[in-house]
Amino acid sequence: MVEITEMKGKYFEEFQEGETYLTSRRTLREGDLIDFCNLCWFNLSMFFDEIYAAEEMPYKSPVFPGPFIIPLALGLFLKLGLYERTVIALLGIKNLRFKASLRVGDTMEVEVKILTKKNSKTYSNRGILHSLFSINKVNHDLSKEFIMSFEMTHMLKKKNYNL
Repeated sequence: MVEITEMKGKYFEEFQEGETYLTSRRTLREGDLIDFCNLCWFNLSMFFDEIYAAEEMPYKSPVFPGPFIIPLALGLFLKLGLYERTVIALLGIKNLRFKASLRVGDTMEVEVKILTKKNSKTYSNRGILHSLFSINKVNHDLSKEFIMSFEMTHMLKKKNYNL
């Protein structure tokens, strides 16, 4: 029998300013769009009506709401396991910038760059990471198109973390 050891992420001290992480890719499906829009009451024609989108919108097909891309981007980053059992809290999201849209069948990936790190002023056993998330559409020829970016600030445990 193989024993599974628990996965642990990186502690605050193990991150370096300027480090960049690239996530795996994810292809967006029609079910993703429908589920998110129904859950959040995003019921505009630009998300559901193919005829309206083709005739009235510059995208020519239904698009994913920008806010939907944020949790997908964070989820792809979390899949790397870097925050497993070390992240404590999300402290903020800022500087959302949208350049292009994503549609059903598009594939996205995320590049996360550690911008700054600092010790918590309140808790000596915690640190603050400020990161830039850049979302790109990956085309079949593996070229990339910038879609959006935002900055996130997280609180992480230090190696000597005790409650």
